[in-house]
Amino acid sequence: MNSPDATPLYEQPDAHGFGRVTVGFLGRVMHYIAQGPFDAALMAAAKRGTNIAAERIPADRRYVSLMEFRQPLGMDDEGLREFKETVGGFVQRQTVPLATILLVAPGDEDALMVLDMVAVYRQSRPCQVCTDATAAWDEVNRVLRKANLPEQPLPQSIGQA
Repeated sequence: MNSPDATPLYEQPDAHGFGRVTVGFLGRVMHYIAQGPFDAALMAAAKRGTNIAAERIPADRRYVSLMEFRQPLGMDDEGLREFKETVGGFVQRQTVPLATILLVAPGDEDALMVLDMVAVYRQSRPCQVCTDATAAWDEVNRVLRKANLPEQPLPQSIGQA
């Protein structure tokens, strides 16, 4: 029961926050859309989603990873630990894309979280950061061409908030 001056719960700011992530395949592209905060819970959810999506990896295991990151950005120490363990686990299982492309909002390319992710990814694959959906998809197709795989048309859903 609320007093007449109390703010209803649905209008109060979220003190704990939570992120969300979706993962799926678009042809030879494993596509992630993630919104922070990027804490351990979100990174664990991303790992579960990746495990499910990995069932659709092409038989020859050649694919590109495109990750769209939406604000708020920021990763705590537990999130970074979970992220490093997740990437390490996929590397051990030899489930590594030809390249990973990170799509972030203009100005976010130098965010600490993005720089940390790039450093982790570059230990096992090429990684590129883009701030424009068309440029990110051009990079996807560049990687596919280099691997002698067919290019894919730009889906309308890429980069749509």
